Amino acid sequence: MPNPPEGYTWEDIAYVIGGYNWKAVFVDQQGYLITDRPGATTSDPDYLNQYNFANSLLDKSAAWVSYRAGESQVPFDCGECHTTGYRRGGHQDDAEGIVGTWAEAGTQCEACHGPGSLHAKNPYGSLMRVNRDADACTRCHVRGDAGEVLVQAGFVRHDGEHGDLGLSKHLLLDCVVCHDPHTGVVQARRTNQPTVQTECEDCHIQEARLQKNPRHTLLNVTCESCHMPRLGVVAWGDAAKAMGDIRTHMVAIDVNAISQFNAEGTAVNTPVTLEFACKGCHTPGTAAEIPDERLIEAATDYHTLP
Repeated sequence: MPNPPEGYTWEDIAYVIGGYNWKAVFVDQQGYLITDRPGATTSDPDYLNQYNFANSLLDKSAAWVSYRAGESQVPFDCGECHTTGYRRGGHQDDAEGIVGTWAEAGTQCEACHGPGSLHAKNPYGSLMRVNRDADACTRCHVRGDAGEVLVQAGFVRHDGEHGDLGLSKHLLLDCVVCHDPHTGVVQARRTNQPTVQTECEDCHIQEARLQKNPRHTLLNVTCESCHMPRLGVVAWGDAAKAMGDIRTHMVAIDVNAISQFNAEGTAVNTPVTLEFACKGCHTPGTAAEIPDERLIEAATDYHTLP
């Protein structure tokens, strides 16, 4: 990102939240999120304080947008997931706006592996016990209860994007069955490396072989294109394109349902519907548009022997 929000210099910034691939939010030296111009006496709800990175899939250029703009003294209370060795009491750096303290900024090795100083001094006498259960991941990647999906403005909120895993049969699996915790999906994709260690086809052999429309294979339509569409938004989303910027984990598709969210955009219909499974490509108003009736017909028995 070129600069901090308008009116600020880098000397005014204590921490950056995010700053990679999706967006960045800024924390001032007092520990509060930057939500207005320095010294503002009247709140500006249109102040541009969040930096969104470019998204080529959504044709979005990098841009400043508003996030809780104009609100006064918004505390940084995100440390439980965004830092390592977090404790709820006190204020990091004695900054009154920061809730809690931590040992290290960011998600470091010990966030998952636990404190390692004793192990470093005596590797065999003090073993590190790594929790490989999904709970180790969901404590940060899920908000609320399993199966509770947080929705805002017609998309799944990014801080609850994996809560929809609780609505899937994959809830029985641990995250590490598919994901390597030491390899980020974004980083792997940028270097043309595998983004998961278990492919869909490894388990769903018949479904991978039997596809009603062979053109999808020729067009490089993958399993996740339809079964894991981008229902969530971290930075950018476009309802007209039925596309956000982070994938769902619901996986199953209701081939008889079209609308993914209610009319107010405050609740999600489950599982994945044809609006997001299909209309990200078959976008209304484009040459690829297909009527809903035909989408339902095409999706029905898609992986079944003729």
